[in-house]
Amino acid sequence: MEREPNLVISSSSQRIVEDGVPFKVDIYKLEGGDGWSLEVVTEDGTSIVWDDLFEDDRAAFEEAISAIRSEGAVAFGNGGSDVVPFRQ
Repeated sequence: MEREPNLVISSSSQRIVEDGVPFKVDIYKLEGGDGWSLEVVTEDGTSIVWDDLFEDDRAAFEEAISAIRSEGAVAFGNGGSDVVPFRQ
């Protein structure tokens, strides 16, 4: 039976506070994978995941900061303009 690949967590993953709004930036990839995934989690637990993979973990972190700043931390924390709400 083939073993599941490990999840590699980047050292660039961290908690940040922008304009008084806390965020958790998670950057990870599958062991042996080609690109890094980016996920930003808001204080209320909302997860925003980028569709595209990043060549390196630093580029992913810089994209997270750029997106939070361009949307505005409060707006980004409240869903931002690109977030589609999940409805049941």
